[in-house]
Amino acid sequence: MMQLLRAQDAIQLAVLLESARPQRVRYLLVVRPEEVGAEGQTALLGVDFPHEGADRCTLGMVLPLWSDTQVFLDGDGGFSVTSGGQTRIFKPISIQTMWAVLQELHRACELAAQGGHIPGGPALAWAQEYAAALDSEQSCLNEWLAMADLESVRPGSPLPTEPTERAVRALLRDVLTSADLETVTSKEVRTELERRVGHSLEQHKDFIDNEMLLVLAQMDRPSRVFPHIYLGSEWNAANLEELQQNCVTHILNVAREIDNFFPALFRYMNVRVYDEETAQLLPHWNDTFLFLSDIKLVGV
Repeated sequence: MMQLLRAQDAIQLAVLLESARPQRVRYLLVVRPEEVGAEGQTALLGVDFPHEGADRCTLGMVLPLWSDTQVFLDGDGGFSVTSGGQTRIFKPISIQTMWAVLQELHRACELAAQGGHIPGGPALAWAQEYAAALDSEQSCLNEWLAMADLESVRPGSPLPTEPTERAVRALLRDVLTSADLETVTSKEVRTELERRVGHSLEQHKDFIDNEMLLVLAQMDRPSRVFPHIYLGSEWNAANLEELQQNCVTHILNVAREIDNFFPALFRYMNVRVYDEETAQLLPHWNDTFLFLSDIKLVGV
């Protein structure tokens, strides 16, 4: 796979995708240059292997990510990326993989927007080298260019949306915690939910995909960086059960847009800055150091 890359480019993420043909192996690569002047520029590459274990691969798809890039869930374990008027559809092999690539794509979209990368401008000129090097066979190219299937079907009897969504929300965490997130697919999760609720959830595919991402974010545990300090996300800060299990008593909230969720239960210190690279944290160093040192001193 590395032989397809320019020497100055680096793979940020490689994602194994489902394939229409059982033997074929397909990867989505998120690629970013490391050369000066191309910082924050991202392109998606589609790589084809004829079979598992093959030592040769070909390039079947190139999609530069411009500042207008948008990502949409398809409600069936996949997602589409639209950029510069082009749309490509991808279906990772598992929901854990989908969660990882969506986070990376979110970062790439932010970088493209910050850089003002537009078609016809100087950015992403390097991606044209890949576009000129497409060499996968036609059937592979067709699969990368495939659009979502359109089906005309008679709608089933309408289901009560709110009760169904409440039931799905109540069951989903248990289904995910009992599954192997490295291999389970969105469709398999939905099938298990259908078994438990006793009816089809076809009309709720989008809702289930979005709820799965929410639960996965909440399941991402905080990192224990010191014996008395955890580093976590907004989701961790809003998870009361997890906070209590970790014996948390104080919370340093370094975010302007995130609330103190449990002010009656924990002691908070706030550093009101936006989560961006230009945020000035040094002026808050002394106060935050004293806040954290006091916690360690009293043995909390």
